[in-house]
Amino acid sequence: MSNFDKQKYDNEYAKQNYDRCIFNVPKGQKAVIEEHWKALGYKSLNAYVNDLIKRDMENSGRAEKSINVQHNNGVVIGDNNGTINM
Repeated sequence: MSNFDKQKYDNEYAKQNYDRCIFNVPKGQKAVIEEHWKALGYKSLNAYVNDLIKRDMENSGRAEKSINVQHNNGVVIGDNNGTINM
């Protein structure tokens, strides 16, 4: 029998690879925000917040240039923004 502790592994991975950002919203707004990001098609609040921050930084001209990779049934398509869809 294995002594592998998946929760411990996941926590250690997150600690090494991610920074945590905690923010507060007024009471009752969490449900409103959740309904909004789900209606927009995001899979999580984290994905929604990261996308908002990224787009805001790009629009301000302060974001570093990078290549974004999105998976799309094995088809590779490039655009002028450096996005590669696969």
